[in-house]
This record gives sequence, structure tokens and C-alpha cells, in this order.
Amino acid sequence: MTSGFLLLNKPTGVRSTVCVAIAKRRLNRGCKIGHGGTLDSTAQGLLVLLVGGATRTSDLVMSLPKLYEATFVLGEERSTDDYSGEPVFKGDVPDDARARIEAVLPSFFGVRLQLPPGISAVRVGGRRAHAVARSGEELSLRSRPVFVRSIALLPGEGMRNVFTVRVLCGKGTYIRSIVRDIGRALGCGAYILELVRKKSGTLSLEHALSFEEFQNGNADLRSHLLPLARFAENFFCYEADEENASRLRDGLVAPLASLRFAHEGLLSPCRGAAVLGKSLFSYGRLLREGFFKPKINIDLEETE
Repeated sequence: MTSGFLLLNKPTGVRSTVCVAIAKRRLNRGCKIGHGGTLDSTAQGLLVLLVGGATRTSDLVMSLPKLYEATFVLGEERSTDDYSGEPVFKGDVPDDARARIEAVLPSFFGVRLQLPPGISAVRVGGRRAHAVARSGEELSLRSRPVFVRSIALLPGEGMRNVFTVRVLCGKGTYIRSIVRDIGRALGCGAYILELVRKKSGTLSLEHALSFEEFQNGNADLRSHLLPLARFAENFFCYEADEENASRLRDGLVAPLASLRFAHEGLLSPCRGAAVLGKSLFSYGRLLREGFFKPKINIDLEETE
């Protein structure tokens, strides 16, 4: 059975669910297809499609830090916090806008409360916020904690009042909300003109398949699949011999002393670790007693 990660360069105007449907048609209807976090139809860039056994890693992919570049315009706030919405406020842009943006960006570092956009996938009373908002019903959203690892204003001498920020953030962070809050901090409003997802962990847009190749059938999708071993590069990782791989398949712990350390990965081992066997990808926890306890086991011989 085909299995792995398909990196796609999704264009604006295309929904993530459409990309999943195309992958199902291109591979075969019996093949499981999922994704590692949706990308708004008004956004573009890296969409991670999960194929076969890799669909079981959906939560892991969504938990990876994401890198975005957002180009935004000052002087107006819109209902969707991006170019697709209706104007709800207009304000005068200060002459020293760039300096003021740079001064306010540090306030976004680390853990902070963020109010999601009204047009978003956040659940409100069991329904998506965008469905509630578009139905005309009153929408009551609550601020949620998010984590921003880094945020920087990129150099640029283009259109007046147009700026670009690069943001590295954790799961659940809305870049539209960050731009909206920058505009409010300056008192003039702001909305996104272009949003591009560049990376999801070590998975990069640079290695993504173009949408044209993906859609029109000229590319062999199976030849573009990244194996689970490549995905393991995101995590604190060990390698197991056949005996320990067998223990892990049975749901048993494996002594760390009997595993071979492979690499540190991108994420802290406090969040979890991976073990690779000859035909196994295992993800789980490192126990204080010196053991690895599996949570997800994917047999590579059966799935790849």
C-alpha cells in the first residue's frame, strides 16, 4: 500500500479539501488521504498531504512549528482580516509606520492570548466560526493562548503602506489575527494581501510539487512521496534492532540503553520522540525510568 507525505504548493483560491479529493482520485479510491493542517483558500504555500499509514501522524504534523510570510497593507481593517473581506474600519497611516511596526513586534513573542478571526475554523458551540458568522448569527469568540517563536519585519521598498513579516509559530496561531492586531496597535487598521506558508517543521515549500503537476496528471504522485523516515527528522530519534522493534510493535517499552541514538531533531524530547526500525516508525514518550513507550506504531513493510 502506498504511504508517505506529499508536499504540495497550494495556490490561492483552492480549498485544502479539494486537494485531498484530487489526491484520492490520482492515487486510487481505496487509499487513505488526509492532511497535516488546512491552509485557507485565501492563502498559498505548503500543504502537507498524508497518504496511507502516514494519515495516523496527522496530529503530529499539525503540532509542528509553522513558518509563514505575510504581506499586509496598513490603513484599513476588513471583516475577514484579509483581502477577501469587506472594509470595517479605515484610519490614517502614521508617517513612521515601519518604525512603529518594529516597535510593536516584540509584544507578539512567546505565549500570548489571541482572538481568532471571525471567519475561521475555530469551533463555537460545536460549529465552525465561519459557518456561524456567515449565517448572520451573533458570534462570540474567546481569546486562546498561542505561541510565537519569532516574528520579524522584512526589508522592502515597494508599495507605500505595504509591509511583510515572517512568523514562526505554534499550532493554532492565526497570522491574520497578528496582522489585525498590528493594525490596531498603530491605530490605522491592517489586513493581509498575501499569506504564504513556507515550512511545517522540516517539511519545506522548496520541495513541494506544483499544483499544475499535481492536478493535471503529468506527475507520478507516488514518486514524490516522502517516507516516514524523513518525517522522523523532526523529532528526537533513535534506531532499534529487530528485537526492540518487535517489542514496540507489541506495545511494550524499549530500554533507551538498547537503542541507538540517531539525531536530536527539531523539537524538544519533552514533547515526544521517534524510533525507526527496519520496517517500523514508532512515536511515543521518553520515560524517566529510561524507556521509550510507543504511542503510534506504523509498519513500513505493510504501508510503503
